[in-house]
Amino acid sequence: MSPLMGIRVVALRGCALASVLAAFACGGAWSAPTTPSAPQPASPAPSAGPFAFHVSPIAVDQIRFIVPLGSLNPPGHTLPTDHIYFYVADPSLGESGASRRTDFFAPADGTVTAVIDNGIGSDRKVYIQATSRVQYNIDHLIPTMALAPGTQVRAGDRLGTSGASYGIDLGLTNQDVTLSGLLNLARYTPGTEHTDAPLKYFDEPLRAQLYAKVRTIGDRDGRIDHDVAGRLSGNWFGETDQAPLSFAYDTYDPSQVRIGVASGLPLAPMLFGIAATDPLPRDVSVQTGLVRYTVTRAGVDGALGHLLVQMLDDRRIRVELVTPPTTPVAGFSPAARTFTR
Repeated sequence: MSPLMGIRVVALRGCALASVLAAFACGGAWSAPTTPSAPQPASPAPSAGPFAFHVSPIAVDQIRFIVPLGSLNPPGHTLPTDHIYFYVADPSLGESGASRRTDFFAPADGTVTAVIDNGIGSDRKVYIQATSRVQYNIDHLIPTMALAPGTQVRAGDRLGTSGASYGIDLGLTNQDVTLSGLLNLARYTPGTEHTDAPLKYFDEPLRAQLYAKVRTIGDRDGRIDHDVAGRLSGNWFGETDQAPLSFAYDTYDPSQVRIGVASGLPLAPMLFGIAATDPLPRDVSVQTGLVRYTVTRAGVDGALGHLLVQMLDDRRIRVELVTPPTTPVAGFSPAARTFTR
């Protein structure tokens, strides 16, 4: 996932600033989803014992802030992200990831199961099986030690340095955790339903130090599963092109609705906010009928248009974005699209 370079950061309200900053960690164009195989445990088999992170992946004093699970950044992250971000640089301060490159450590013992080339120089994503039930992954690592499937790492091992991005990623799956708010698991990479919040697994007092770095006024762990059966809330996919569309919430201020659009609608890719008087997605059902959302750029005042949404049944919605906001809107036109669970 490449950094979004050259984007000007403007002064915004707190929730908007968090959304904008989250966009700098990962990016890249969206493409139709596939069903990749989850990295498989390597030999020797990991232990079946309890799991804990013992070391911060980057030194605590080098962390500018942490973004919890669920960040949105269309098109690459139109759906809420299944990993958290440790920012080593703050783009709002004019810092760059390359100028603040720092040591990257293994946060827990484990066995490397996969190493993914991100296509950005030596930047890599690494999957590590920690126990028979827990796997974690780190991203935006420039390795300085040999890493290949089967490599054993120990907590505190210096794996290399952070990459050119503004931060690094940490994700975790725990087979003993199953999310309830992902209604069609066939849409996701195998194991996504076992996504867990990483920070709660760190030893104290490190855990408290890291939680203190989280930039949010809501749940410091965040969440990725917003699907509600029979309601608009959650993730949808284009009926013909599988393009993702999400009705979720801001990571800084979870009271603020965010609509992530990857492609196929005017102004896409875009992360939208809605008017304060618009209905919450979790309250919209088939019985609600046609809903007209007045959409803004997330966290920024000023209407961009009207998003028309109607639930056709529990598994299908009809969607159309009409711009500019002064355009009269009576109902759907032939340009409307259908999305499914």
